[in-house]
Amino acid sequence: MLDNADLAKQARALDAGDPISSVCDEFERPEGWIFFDPNSIGPTPKSARAAANDLVGEWATLRRRGWAERDWIDMPAKLGDLIAPMIGAQPGQVLVCDNTTVNLYKAVGHALAVNHDRDVLVTPADNFPTDLHVLQGYEKSSDRPLTIRYVDSEDDAVAALDQNVALGSFSHVEYKSGRRWDMERIGRAARDAGALTLWDVSHSAGAVPVDAGGSGADYIVGCGYKYLSMGPGGPAFIYVRPNLVDRAWSPVCGWMGHADTFSLSTTYVPQEGIKRFLTGTPMVGANSLAHCSAQIFGRYGPQRLWTRHKSLSEFLIRTIDTLCGPLGVEVMSPRDHARRGGHVSVKAPGAGRVVQALIDAQVVSSFRKPDSIRFGISPLVLTHVDIYDSVCRLRDILQNETWKDQKYANVSV
Repeated sequence: MLDNADLAKQARALDAGDPISSVCDEFERPEGWIFFDPNSIGPTPKSARAAANDLVGEWATLRRRGWAERDWIDMPAKLGDLIAPMIGAQPGQVLVCDNTTVNLYKAVGHALAVNHDRDVLVTPADNFPTDLHVLQGYEKSSDRPLTIRYVDSEDDAVAALDQNVALGSFSHVEYKSGRRWDMERIGRAARDAGALTLWDVSHSAGAVPVDAGGSGADYIVGCGYKYLSMGPGGPAFIYVRPNLVDRAWSPVCGWMGHADTFSLSTTYVPQEGIKRFLTGTPMVGANSLAHCSAQIFGRYGPQRLWTRHKSLSEFLIRTIDTLCGPLGVEVMSPRDHARRGGHVSVKAPGAGRVVQALIDAQVVSSFRKPDSIRFGISPLVLTHVDIYDSVCRLRDILQNETWKDQKYANVSV
């Protein structure tokens, strides 16, 4: 069993042997703070400050001319091309736009229009709430009877995908446990039944590989403010399988999705391809910040990021087992990295209060009821030394029972 000194030495050696470690310096990292929060994984690039200042200056001087003299209109597609490799897609197949919920709504509506003769939706019962709510909204408001078939496991999902199913909606990574689902297996079962698949990759894109093309996924959505580090409330993205995209309209039609945007036609005609999923005016400010991060991610292939994520997350598990295992901390996420997503979940005494105490120790993680602490592992933001330091702080909080202080009783997520 490794001891404390061995772990510290190993952390330094792992960082020294990996050139990606130096990329961490390109992100805003307040002194002493370490960010593991899977809700919003952490710092934006340092270049985002300059981009924000430049945009404010341009808006003050250019005003409406900026729409013609800058790439504000084209940025959703340009950003999509930059992050396409992170989800195994090709240029021209991804848009960065809106938020995850809106993109889920578009994808579900499109799928229901394509599979218009089917009336069942399949989804895990413990899927992320917004994914469930979108389906439930269609179930209640659709002009045709729809039924949601809830499943409890990957095996159940495969069995549930039959000839009545229009769409199966899944999270690539379970938001509580960090368990990764097999996109290829689910996709194969869906194709055999003539069903479509929708994947929310918010807890994987930018950390572990997503293979849109190889898995045969029909729709992929996700957010940019987690592992892609696109800033607070950063824009989301949507992918639709190329030979599927033109078979129906998006259920949210807007002037940016029109085939001739600036004709200002009063009759809607959708663009060909993924751009038909554009809606209204692009979020210029959010896109400007997102572009800074997308450029950094564009320098690294997903395989390199996955390799670093594996090293970081396995070192985290090893260090928690050694330093915190004797204090009652238990790793709940799969230990096989091929089945693990962007974050590692652990079970700990007083988990909610521990997360609050960790904030005072300058470590930002997140809590999920009843007793789970989630550590999001960003391969471009964190180092092995960060992980070692954080686990040491966690150990101290548990050993000293700091978390029992009354000031930590007000628990947030």
